[in-house]
Formats: sequence, C-alpha cells, structure tokens
Amino acid sequence: MSAAVDWSLTRADAGRARLALWLATPFFTGAAIMAQELAALRLFAPYFGYSIYLWGSLISVVMLALALGYAAGGWVADRSRTDLPLYGLLLASAAYQIGILFAVVPILRYFADWGDFSGAALAALVLFAPPMTATAAAGPYLIRLLAHSGRVGSAAGKVYAVSTIGGIAGILATSFFLVPHLGTHRALAAICLLTALIAAAGLVRRAPSAGLALALIVALLRFVPESGWSRNSVWAVESPYNLVRVVRNGQWLLLKLNDDGGVHTIRDERTGWTGHYFDAFALGPLLTPARRLLVLGLGGGGSIASTRRTAPSIEIDAVEIDPKVVEAAIRFFALNSGDGRLRIHIADARPWLARHTEKYDLVHVDLYQGGPYIPFYLVTMEFFESVRAHMSPDGLLMMNVFDNSRGQELLASSVLTLKRVFPAVVALSVGYGNHMLLAFSRETSEAAVRARFAAFAGDQTIQRLARQAEGQIDDAPLPAGARVFTDDLAPVEEITRRALAGN
Repeated sequence: MSAAVDWSLTRADAGRARLALWLATPFFTGAAIMAQELAALRLFAPYFGYSIYLWGSLISVVMLALALGYAAGGWVADRSRTDLPLYGLLLASAAYQIGILFAVVPILRYFADWGDFSGAALAALVLFAPPMTATAAAGPYLIRLLAHSGRVGSAAGKVYAVSTIGGIAGILATSFFLVPHLGTHRALAAICLLTALIAAAGLVRRAPSAGLALALIVALLRFVPESGWSRNSVWAVESPYNLVRVVRNGQWLLLKLNDDGGVHTIRDERTGWTGHYFDAFALGPLLTPARRLLVLGLGGGGSIASTRRTAPSIEIDAVEIDPKVVEAAIRFFALNSGDGRLRIHIADARPWLARHTEKYDLVHVDLYQGGPYIPFYLVTMEFFESVRAHMSPDGLLMMNVFDNSRGQELLASSVLTLKRVFPAVVALSVGYGNHMLLAFSRETSEAAVRARFAAFAGDQTIQRLARQAEGQIDDAPLPAGARVFTDDLAPVEEITRRALAGN
C-alpha cells in the first residue's frame, strides 16, 4: 500500500485555530474568484465594450481556470503532508495579482485590436487565468485536509457550500461597494490584498518569510499606477453601470461611457451645438406639435439641448439609468437640473415605461450600453409597442441607430421592427454611420416630411439642418436579410459585431 498521510494527526496538531482557517479559506477564495470575474468585466469594457461576447469570453476563461485549479489542487493535495503548499499557491496568486495591476493597461491595449472575443479571451488568459487557477486549487486541497475519518462526502459538502457562500459575498461586495465606491483598479487591489492575507494566515507560523512577502505586497499596492484613462479627461468616475468620462478636445466636450472609441454626447462650448447627429433632434418639433417630450437615454442631454432650440417651452421627462451620467450632464453639458420643465428619472427605460402612463408628443430613443451595442431588449417590437402606448395621436419617435456597415443589416432590421408597430417610418442618414429613424403615430409620407422641412423659415442653424435633412431621407428598399427583433430573438450584438468587422 502506498505511503499514507495521517491527515487526522495534522489536524490535531493544528488545533481549532487551524481547523477554523481551513473552513474560512474556501469562503475567501470563493469570494476572490467571483470578485475578480466581475471586476474583469468592468476592466475590459473600455477596450472591448459591453456585449455578450465579452461575457462569454470571460466566463469561458474563468471556467477553464477553475477546471485547471481543481485538477492541480487535487494532484498537489495527494502528494503533500501539510497545508503549506496550499497557502504557498495562494501567496503566488497574490503575487501574480499585484503584477497584473502594474501591467494591465499595456496588455489590454495590445489585445484590444484582436476583437471582442479572441482579444478578450487572450487577455483574460494572461491576466486572470493564472491567479484564478492557483486560487481554485484550494477547493480539492481543503477537501483532502478535512476528509478525516473517511468522511469525504461531508468534507466536500462543507467546502463547496462555504465556497459558494463566499462567492455570493464576493459578488455582492464587488457589485454594490468595491467597484462603485473604489473603482475597478482599487477593487482588484483589495482582492489581491485579501488573497495575500489568507496566504499569510496559513504560512506565518511555519514560514516566517510569508510575513515579509505580505509586507512587500502591501507596500507595492501603494504604487499601483492609475487606470490610464486620465488623458484629456476633465472628469472620470465609475458607477455601477459605466466608466464615465468627460474629455476635452479643444472647444469640444465629449462624454464617453466605457468604450474609448465611442462618444455619447459632444458639445461645442462656443455654440452649444454638437455638429453630429444630436443636432438632428432639433427637427422633431418641425414634424409634430411638441408640447411634451420623453427622452429615453439622457447621456449628456444633447438631444434636449437641440430640441430646446426649436421648442424652448417644451416639457420634458428624461429617463437615464446611470446617476453618474446625469451628474456629468449637469456639471459639464449645461443641463439645467433646476428647470421646472425638466424632470429627470433615474431608471431603466423599459421598466420605467411599464410603471407610467403619461402621453408624449415626442419620444427620443438613444440607448447604448457604453459602446456600439444597443441593449437587445430596447430595440424589439415589444419595446416599441410600449413606447407607442405612451405617445399622443400625432406623436413622433426619433431613434438614433449607428450602423456603418455595407449591408446595413442593423438599420434595416430596426426599420422593419418599427414598421410592425408604427404606420410610417422614415430614415435620415445623418453622417458618421448614424441614422435618425422617424416613426409616426399617423400615416405620413416621405414627401410630407420633406415638405415640412422645406417650409421651416426660422433660426438659420435649424433651417440649415432642415434643408440638409431633405436630402438625407433614405428611401432605399429594405434588404432581404432584414428581420423583426422580438424579446425572444433579437441578435443585435451578433449583427453589430459583423458590422464592426466591416461585413
């Protein structure tokens, strides 16, 4: 019979304190793994956007790391007589985590050009797979430590239960405290420190050098570089939903959410106009009597500023999910929160619609999840039906769709979906790959829309926009690949991904 290890003696020598540590370890390692996964999603968003592809890449790497860690942990446990290798692995995990905090920005910039699937997966393999693998090894190792008197099932149950509870704690702590209050980089630093403390607790009595290693890790954490997103930033903050940045470029102020390549509001501080598709929202009051406006997706308030140029007394309800975006709009983009005709609601657009019954003459829809991706449930037939239920008989919906692909599949599918709900839909190509979709509650022809634009004779800037819009109406037939988006099937991310790839 092969040499057996008397684990019960090890436990007896360790005493109650050691047993308590063995039971606490799966809790904290489970918390660390789940916290790293959530923080990684936020860390990757500015480089790869928010999409199901990013989620899929990260989750796949995490599962791979867990599988490797479980196999390695069991193998090491069967060849060890003490728990020193376990806590040594955890110390190595902490050391790797401190290393990635210094190298993460150049690594992510390098892999950003590889795409939101392969680039994100490779970056995750480099940054998170090694420390997660080492941390995951704790599970089978602790089962071996606690499986005395042949009670393997009981030991496994305890370890998995405690680890799962720890994972829940890690998710909640990261979601509701670490990232919103500390930011992603400091959240990762806190996870690194937690891992180092667990390792030191298991090593310090029998490996005095562990204390020195812990002190070194703590000292290094004070010198972790900034996130790298401060360049040209007037203001930067993390919220539960986005990395929110206000960037200055000459006389232009830009609002960026997560993806550095996207702009969610732009404002010329000299004129108040944007020079981009946001200006086209000023055309809404030319097409319908505009007394009440609903804005779904506030951003920096660009659509509100444009509409107020044409209809200064319009009453507005603006719905924005991210309170930090609202703060940016008020502080930097001249949104007047004290305006008695403007009410701002912090909420997700679709649940907000379900809770309210007010009617509006104009509805603005400009909803993107921190990049080029429209949240799928905000471009479906069911969503547009909910919006139309809040519109007056002469109401007009104005929706921005970004699609710079050759086939314009996203644009065509959005138009087709709107046509299932509204009797008339007109598309304006407003430049830089943006398209303004006009959906009318009443039957309206493209000729009638052109005539209303041509009839305007007021403000010169708005008149110029109206004249441009006459020639921007896109009356091309819908391509064969267009599909109706529903809550059950809306492959918006797949279509957007193909568009970004140039297909």
